[in-house]
Formats: sequence, C-alpha cells, structure tokens
Amino acid sequence: MLAMPVPGVAESDDVAAETTHPLPIGRILRRPSERYRRERPRELRYKLATAIASVVSRLVFWMPDRLRDGIADRAGDIWIRFTPVYRANVIANIGQVMGAETTWPELEIKARRIFRQSARNFGELLRLRHLTPAQLISLVPISAEDLAIMRAAHERGQGVIIATAHMGPFDLLGHAVAAQGVPMTVITGRTTSRFLFDAVRHLRHAHDMSMVEPAPGGVRRVIRALRQGEVAGFVVDYDFFQNGSPMTFFGRETTLPPGAIRIARDTGALIMPMFPFRGRDGYELTVGKPFEVAKTRDIDADVAAGMEVLKARLEEGIGAHPDQWVLFQRAWPWAPAPPVRDYPVGSPRASEFLGRVDTALPRPPDDVAGIRQ
Repeated sequence: MLAMPVPGVAESDDVAAETTHPLPIGRILRRPSERYRRERPRELRYKLATAIASVVSRLVFWMPDRLRDGIADRAGDIWIRFTPVYRANVIANIGQVMGAETTWPELEIKARRIFRQSARNFGELLRLRHLTPAQLISLVPISAEDLAIMRAAHERGQGVIIATAHMGPFDLLGHAVAAQGVPMTVITGRTTSRFLFDAVRHLRHAHDMSMVEPAPGGVRRVIRALRQGEVAGFVVDYDFFQNGSPMTFFGRETTLPPGAIRIARDTGALIMPMFPFRGRDGYELTVGKPFEVAKTRDIDADVAAGMEVLKARLEEGIGAHPDQWVLFQRAWPWAPAPPVRDYPVGSPRASEFLGRVDTALPRPPDDVAGIRQ
C-alpha cells in the first residue's frame, strides 16, 4: 500500500500521517488504456519517420545535382535487378504503349530508364522541402497562358482539375503550381507501409500545398476547394481500386478511374491535362487541351463522354514519352479483378481508408442506380 497526500492540506512532518489516506497501488500504477497503447506507437512511428525523412532530405539537398543523379541512377540499376515483378510490370506497360513491333532489347533499355527516372524523382522529392518557390518555378516551368487559364477560372469561381499520369517528375507538378500562388490540393493514396507513407507525405507537404488522403473526408475537401475556384490534382492513369470505367486504352481493354470526371461534372470544374517529363535541358511540361464535362440528366453518358476525352489526352501524354511512364503496377491486368477492392492493387498492405472513396463522391439526388466510381 502507498499513501497519497490529500489535496488542499499543507504538508508537514507533524501532520503527514494524518493527512494521508491509503490507495491501492493498482490505482496509482494503472496499466495504460488500450487507446493509449494504440496511439503511442503511431505517434512514435510518425515522429521517427518524419525525423529520418528530414535528415535525409537535408543531406540530399546539399548534394551537387550530378552526384545526386548519379547515385539515383545506380539505385535504379539495383532496383530493377532485384525487383523482377516490377520489372515485368514496367516492360508489359511500355510494350503495350509502344506496340508489338518493339524488340525485347529496346523494352529492356527503356525499362532501365524508367527505374532510373523513378529513382531521380525520389531524389527530387527528398530535396523538395528546401527548394524556394523561385527554384520550383524554374524546375517545372508553367506557361503564362496556362497560368492565365487557372487564374481566370478562379476569378469566376470555377475550379480546375489537373489530370496527370505517373509521368516524369509528377510529384513536382503540384508544388510548381502552388509555388505560382495558385491554391492547390492533391489527393495522395497509401500504397506502402504507414511508416514510409508518413515519411513521403512529410516530404510532399511543402510550399502551402494541401495534401489529402482518398478517404471520404479528403474527397469532401477536394470538392469544397473546387467549388471555391481552387485547383486539385488527380493522377488518372491507373485504377488502383480496379472498379473503374472499362476503356480501350492503347488498344487493349482495362479500367481507368472516373473519379476526376465525376467530380468535374458535379462541380463544374475545368480539366487541364498536364504531363511533366525530363527533357534534354531539364524538366518540361506538356499541356493538353482543357475540357469540361457535360452535365445532363444522363449521368452515365456524361461520365462516359468525359472518360473518352480524358483517355485520349492520356494516350497523347504517355505516348509522347513512354520511357518516362513510371508506373510499376500493370495497367492491363492479366485477369479481371474483383468488382470492388478496399485497397490499391499492388499495395503491400491494405489501407483502412481506401475503398471508402466511392461512397463520398458526389451524386445527384436522382442517382438511384448507385453508379460506382
């Protein structure tokens, strides 16, 4: 038994024995609650992930560009050698884009370039937090005409959806837009362990760009931003949930995610296809023709028409630089997937958030058919 002082009574040697009352030791040394035991590891994991990311980020920022790219290239060479599944996926993807006449040695060369490109992208991501807005703007130049389209839409209260692919330095695109003073929100889903995801999200969360997960709350934030005339970014070249719209993409059947099209239809947002890539003298940007999604009484027809336009823009952007398509999942699956998945295909772990996005997407009152994303 232990003695505890009674609150409000002055402590002294004379009254110590009289002003105490016994309490069971179990009341004092209680076991942590279940909630505490769950939250504490999460907090420690997050702090450790962000601390490691910050240290490595600073080291990479100090590296000369040539040294950083050289290390990234060697890492890419090791990566392709020891990840045969990703290597096979990449070769299958670019083989479909480039056509049957492409030889196997050509595909292997381009696959190696893709792995190196992805490693260089990670190097850019590591130093991202330490770049100034001026440096970001110079890295991924956005034309005055394209910026004028975004700002004009903002002035009239119309949102803009930047639809992009896993092309070149796609992580830098949203930050380059935000660095121009344009309000930017990006949806980023978790396809890795939570530890790595926390580190990567910490690196991406810079330059006043808002990051949300594809949970119902995140989707609502995107819709709210678009209705306020802001910009939102979507990566639309891969259907992580495998429950999207059936499309003939580069001549072969697959599915593509219709979320950007459906949200554009319901919010009236303008869609701007943008595809960054690494050019001879630095990063460049290809911008497809902007378009809007019609909103009639036939939601199926509206979404289908919008998806056809989006697919055409994707084929233009990816087809121009297939050796920079850094998608490591198969865009064309071997067999049909289950109709609904609660985590992205290719993810080593299921996410408790993913899979609820479909229920959060906006629907008109008369949409009783339950059209899925």
